[in-house]
Amino acid sequence: MDYYNHFLKSDLEEITHKQFVDLFMMALKNDSFKIAMQIYLRFLNSFDIDGRIMDILILSLKDSLRFHEMKLFFIHQHFDVMTVAQMNHLVDTYMEILNRKEFKLNPVLSQFNTIKYSLLIYRISWKISQKRIYSLITKCSVLNSYILKGLFSYLDKQQHIS
Repeated sequence: MDYYNHFLKSDLEEITHKQFVDLFMMALKNDSFKIAMQIYLRFLNSFDIDGRIMDILILSLKDSLRFHEMKLFFIHQHFDVMTVAQMNHLVDTYMEILNRKEFKLNPVLSQFNTIKYSLLIYRISWKISQKRIYSLITKCSVLNSYILKGLFSYLDKQQHIS
């Protein structure tokens, strides 16, 4: 059931800022990204985004393909909040999901705009590489090869369809 319309109609006057942050985290955990984005855009500011929220967001990338592109934009917007461990976890997460063989579970292959999606992941990989942490640079180069492999697979399938 989609609670988005119910949320928009709710009286939100008595909710404190801390409760909005907690509600935001609950919405992310439960993959209610439309509600999470409403809370973020209307009631939160960039200082409210911390490591706990980024951890939840990284886990949500792995657990669900819903709103993946928006989650990537969110990661881009708050990249500076991420710790080295979170960057490592993010790269590991993408290496796992981009290596999935099933079409529907691989976001590079199943998202609407695969080129844009791949570029968003590549941009995150590039940002991580710019941190100059050797183990992450190496992992990012492997991640980039997964991105290229997925793109070539997608383009090959498009050629066979034509």
